[in-house]
Amino acid sequence: MDRKQFEQLLALHCAPTLAGLKAASMVALPGRSLAELQGFFDLYEKCFECKGLKVLELRRQRAHVLLLIYRPVVLQRLLRRSKAQVLLAECGYPSGGSLDELLQHLKERMQTSGAGGRCTITEDCAGADAGSGGRGTGAGERFPHEIGLFLGYPPHDVEGFIRYGGQNFRQCGFWKVYDNEKAVMHLFHCYAACIRKIYDSLQEGASLQSMICSAA
Repeated sequence: MDRKQFEQLLALHCAPTLAGLKAASMVALPGRSLAELQGFFDLYEKCFECKGLKVLELRRQRAHVLLLIYRPVVLQRLLRRSKAQVLLAECGYPSGGSLDELLQHLKERMQTSGAGGRCTITEDCAGADAGSGGRGTGAGERFPHEIGLFLGYPPHDVEGFIRYGGQNFRQCGFWKVYDNEKAVMHLFHCYAACIRKIYDSLQEGASLQSMICSAA
């Protein structure tokens, strides 16, 4: 993977987060560990720090490493919502845990989510960052269903997915929608437009670093 391919993958799967529209995104990149990819991320270190972006390795899978690109301040605020706290508690997360503790627990659950336990889903438009048009993270895998909370999905939609087993949804885009569909579909439109804008700009020769630095 060269720098161009790296930037294209980040644009396709993480553009809304990089642009400040979303709390977090997942992406599967070719490699055996985050350390192996560190050379790429070093190029964006100052930019990520300035914009409050962090990178966490969630799981190694075959020839890919699954990463979470996230905004700690925003994500912590979303996970403190009462409905989110209830759902996390039901899946065994520490009550009142710090963001780092919650992320560590998620990472541990990611290691065993492929075993088909009660709290797992197969990646689709509700299970993980679907990218533009249901693109997924780039690797068909299984994830704990509460992963949606860590990606900024509305708690009611995560709860609906769990309750109805991924069925009976009202709309489907970046995730399956069970409530407040008009507002969420507007959000989907914003995400898709952001992905197109950043990806097309890359194709025209723009720098991903400059686009991140100029974002909110």
